[in-house]
Amino acid sequence: MHDLEKLITEWRKSAAKNINAETLDELETHLRDTTERLVRSGIGLPDAFQRALTDLGNMPRIASEFRKLDEPLWLPVKLAIAATALTALLALVAAIFITERRLGSSLSNLLLAVHVFAVTLGYTLTLLIGGLGICFVSQRCLEDFSTSRLHSIARVSLVLGSIAFFLTTLGCFLGAIWAKIEWGRYWAWDPKETGGFSVVVWLACYLVAHRFFKNSARGVLAISMLGNIVVSLAWFGPHLHQLQYGTPMLTIATLVNLAFFAVGFVPAGRLRLRNDG
Repeated sequence: MHDLEKLITEWRKSAAKNINAETLDELETHLRDTTERLVRSGIGLPDAFQRALTDLGNMPRIASEFRKLDEPLWLPVKLAIAATALTALLALVAAIFITERRLGSSLSNLLLAVHVFAVTLGYTLTLLIGGLGICFVSQRCLEDFSTSRLHSIARVSLVLGSIAFFLTTLGCFLGAIWAKIEWGRYWAWDPKETGGFSVVVWLACYLVAHRFFKNSARGVLAISMLGNIVVSLAWFGPHLHQLQYGTPMLTIATLVNLAFFAVGFVPAGRLRLRNDG
């Protein structure tokens, strides 16, 4: 279609003021396909092209959305990635220390070392996901997130949650085998075992929430803070009797996470002071 090429050339000249050439090529493909489909349905070329332009949207708005896709990584996400790397290193050092220092068979020591590494990293990742949720709620009280950034944060939490689920499940499984070797039983439902199982169940529920509520990034980020409570009880709960202020601190941490969880579901407009002046 010679006339279509002319129309697209004119459109590119106008749109080039707002959008780079690579993005223009992508939009042109969409514009061309939509126009040709409308022409085949019996609509005249000028009307089809105008309708395709309308479907494409306003150029400044499109340019703004594409710029948002290039937003730098959110600072809390960078910190979470750095914390994950540091925790993995420390957990690895702890696992090696256990393997070298502990008396017992090499298989038993290896199982225990991998168990400690997997559970430590899995628990920490779950806490980091909850930390991202807290940062999300806190910043949301001040300013809105772009759609692209919101979904980007949700994708990061999904990846971290998947890794945490795998590691925690692996850790619980290896812990059961180690218990069979050392104590002659796989499972006894003691506080540590129950806590680990609870974290696995929570992470499974969190991943399911991502799957069925993937269009509600705010919701999955808000519920991530419940994972902080589950991990805190699983990790520190069995040792509260050894800590002088353990119970009050754990209670305060639980209430703080519940408060952030509740705020996460409040409409953003109600969280900000309006300047009527």
